[in-house]
Amino acid sequence: MQNSEHVSHLNVSPSYEIESRTEVTTSFELGRQYKFRFKGTASEYFGIWIVNILLTIITLGLYAPWAKVRRLRYFYGNTWFIQRRFDFTGLPTKILVGRLIALAIYGAFTLAMKYSASMVLVGFVLIFLAIPWLIRSTIRFRARNSKFGNSRFYFSGSNKSAYWCFLKCFLVTFLTMGLFFPVAVWLYKRECLNQLYVGQLKFYLNAEWPTYMRAMYMPILLFVAGMAVLGFVLGLVSSMNSTLNSAQYISLFLIGYVVAYLFIWPLMLARIFICSWNSTTLNRSQFITDCNQWRYAWIILTNWFAKIISLGLLTPWAAIRLYKYQVESLKLLLVDDPDHLINQLQQDHNAIAEELSDLFDLDISL
Repeated sequence: MQNSEHVSHLNVSPSYEIESRTEVTTSFELGRQYKFRFKGTASEYFGIWIVNILLTIITLGLYAPWAKVRRLRYFYGNTWFIQRRFDFTGLPTKILVGRLIALAIYGAFTLAMKYSASMVLVGFVLIFLAIPWLIRSTIRFRARNSKFGNSRFYFSGSNKSAYWCFLKCFLVTFLTMGLFFPVAVWLYKRECLNQLYVGQLKFYLNAEWPTYMRAMYMPILLFVAGMAVLGFVLGLVSSMNSTLNSAQYISLFLIGYVVAYLFIWPLMLARIFICSWNSTTLNRSQFITDCNQWRYAWIILTNWFAKIISLGLLTPWAAIRLYKYQVESLKLLLVDDPDHLINQLQQDHNAIAEELSDLFDLDISL
């Protein structure tokens, strides 16, 4: 675990210059826990969501960057902490340029693959090798354009560290035939958080890899135990009650199996969310979450069904429902003064990598 003395040495790097200071002054008390708040509503977001879809269709996709910025600004702008809100400052025009370049590269690959079978393999290899660069560049772009009050986020990860993390994730998953995939998740989370700053304050993930092993394998063990108990109970009931035939008991078992199976992945996501934030510090301040894993999993599962049953019309409601629960379950035990945040001078990174990531459906959310 990284102690506060070691973190303090990482607060201000001599290679970065001071850009600006925050100007927001708000009454608060250091040493107390403060909750995050989300003030958005599903009805408000539905209007943004439906307009984004219609304009994207009408413009044959050209409006998509503006749709993305409107969506991010709505979620960021309605997220508050101690009377300060978050903001996203990315410019749609820059994202559009990045998207057009990404589409051109993708189109060139597609065209080449049609005329040469060998190019198919070459294309997939190049895409595979580009993944670390895409992820690192996307996180850097998102961080550069994310603000808390007047303080910008900053991602300091290098391409070297991104490729080294990717190699470790690949090897630990491949060599263990997927059994240690939770370790790869831990490596990825650590790479993302340990290189992230807000102002001069650095995030740090204190959890070790066994925590993620427990987080992801406990739902599987619960599933196996639950199926064993269900099978035993149905067998016991069958021996005591002859009114139901074997086919009906098998149907009941299958229903229980499907319901339990659908909970595995949502429960994994819930436990990863909980162990990640409960183990994260911002310099000396400690994040805490009172998130309930069963409620979190229930929200994800019912969101799936709601979107399917409504043919997608309840997507805004589902997005707001999950995001609001995530945000409002978070607290920060405040030790560092947010009025003394100092921005680090950064380059204005482009959005090409982010658009390539979207094109190849890479999910890099924290």
